[in-house]
Amino acid sequence: MPLSEGEPRPPPPEDKPEQEPIPYHRASRFRGESSSRRAYFQAQDSIFNEPECDLSAYRFLLRQFWHVAVLGEPPPEDLEHKLQDILQRGEPATLPPEILKLLSERRAQASREAPWVERHYRPGEKLDP
Repeated sequence: MPLSEGEPRPPPPEDKPEQEPIPYHRASRFRGESSSRRAYFQAQDSIFNEPECDLSAYRFLLRQFWHVAVLGEPPPEDLEHKLQDILQRGEPATLPPEILKLLSERRAQASREAPWVERHYRPGEKLDP
């Protein structure tokens, strides 16, 4: 229906840009819970002790394998080497796009809360929305 003279025009539809790709992410899968736990805590400690980084570490169960993932901004070279050493104890893994998106959203949410946020969930526990 045409607009009458003097009637305000609706704003043009906004083009929604594609979601920004995650600049840096690495993941490995582990056969056992204890080896994944060890890798996760080592990655977390390495990130915590590097003041010049903006990374998050995650550990989760996917398709019956434990996974450890690190994502965020590309780290300094020495930290990248440490993380590679830690993650190579598992098998390199490619995470499905929906998992990367979920982790990226959780990372963004945590970044809005505080510079350092730590949460742990056990399998079967309900996650906070």
